[in-house]
Amino acid sequence: MNVKELAILTLLSEGELSVKEIEEYTGISRKNLIKTVRKLERKGYIQKKAYIGDDVIIEITEYGMEALYKNFIYLRDLINEMENILCTKFDC
Repeated sequence: MNVKELAILTLLSEGELSVKEIEEYTGISRKNLIKTVRKLERKGYIQKKAYIGDDVIIEITEYGMEALYKNFIYLRDLINEMENILCTKFDC
C-alpha cells in the first residue's frame, strides 16, 4: 500500500468524506485521487455511499480498516526501529 492510499484510508477511518473533501485535505490532484479511489474500491477497502451532484461520498469498509491497522503496526515498528538507529548514531 502506498502513502496516498494510506492517507485516504486514514481520513476515511474518521468518517465518510466526498472525493472533493479528500482532495482538499490531501492535496492529491483530482485525476490521481480518482485513480487511487478506484484502486481502493477494487481491493474492497472503500465503497461508494452516495452521489451529490458530480461528487461521490465514500466510506472505508471493515476490510479497509483491517488493512489500515496492519499497515499502522508495520509503520509503527519501522518508526521505532528508525528512532533507535538514529538515536544511537546521533545521541538523541
